[in-house]
Amino acid sequence: MTDLELEFEHIYIEVRAERWPLIERFLFSYFCMREGYLSKQGKPDWELARKNSLRSTSVTHLKHSELEPIVPLAVIIGEIKRYQRDGELTPSVLQRILNSLLHYAVISKDEKSALRTVGLLNTMPADWYQSETKDLYARFLKLNIQLLPS
Repeated sequence: MTDLELEFEHIYIEVRAERWPLIERFLFSYFCMREGYLSKQGKPDWELARKNSLRSTSVTHLKHSELEPIVPLAVIIGEIKRYQRDGELTPSVLQRILNSLLHYAVISKDEKSALRTVGLLNTMPADWYQSETKDLYARFLKLNIQLLPS
């Protein structure tokens, strides 16, 4: 079993046990394993993730930035809960949710503060939840945060 499969199993076990508060702690590790952002010891590496993730056009120095989930972790967990509640959560559905929603971007501290100010730090815009397409960047677009590859 690979480290990525192990991280996925951790998440899946917590979901099946409905231990929702514990899931968040595995999400960043899963992301790093999936993207290959690992230290020499094979552990998730924040700095490598920060260096290689999408970056806001307003970020001039990494020291003055934040690594932020593109879709808030609470929203991702909410999506997982919805599928679990409806009896539709299988390992392949969980993997699809994680692979489609779990991404990070580097934004400035001011942009993070702006997300907090407009109430989008831990949530997506209201219309996102009813949307068929679920644009990952909807909350960043509301504040005109433009992302570019690192």
